[in-house]
Amino acid sequence: MRKLLFILTIVISIFTTSCQKKCDCNQSWDSSVTYVKNDLVSYNGKCWKAVDQGRGIEPGPWLQNGNDIWEECNN
Repeated sequence: MRKLLFILTIVISIFTTSCQKKCDCNQSWDSSVTYVKNDLVSYNGKCWKAVDQGRGIEPGPWLQNGNDIWEECNN
């Protein structure tokens, strides 16, 4: 019984982790929207993930041009 629980725990953690890493950017970035942590947007052909809350911050390289909200999502 313990082995079964152990295996089940591993399987669940694998599926949970893989879902969190998926970059599914169906929404285009909109400067008038307030984004919150983990929101995903498409901008300039790339997928971006919000790491904090913000509005009007253009997705781009981290800590450049005022960007402290977005990181490129590569998974």
